[in-house]
Amino acid sequence: MKEKKLGLIKLEALNNKRYREAIAVSSYNQGRTVADVPLRRWEDGSREHLRPNTLWADDRYVDITAEEVKAAKIRVEERRKVNPTPNRAELPHYDRTYEVPPQQIPLYPLE
Repeated sequence: MKEKKLGLIKLEALNNKRYREAIAVSSYNQGRTVADVPLRRWEDGSREHLRPNTLWADDRYVDITAEEVKAAKIRVEERRKVNPTPNRAELPHYDRTYEVPPQQIPLYPLE
């Protein structure tokens, strides 16, 4: 009984720790308020109003230059040349139609 209570207390402490970590404000948002975010219209989220090569409408990656993006794309291509991902169509298909199902121990053995 005591061990069960102690286990429940430890579990609750772990859950509380995880909860505190989950609701903690990230370093990016430290000291910021909703008033700091400029008002946006629906059109501001369209592709012609956003920077190219980005999905972010805020200033998160404003200091990244086009040269850095190009260099990153080149690095990714070089990495893919060294370690290419196999094409699914080229992979051999494993036919399981003639596979014998495993003989399992019955869940409720007959007595």
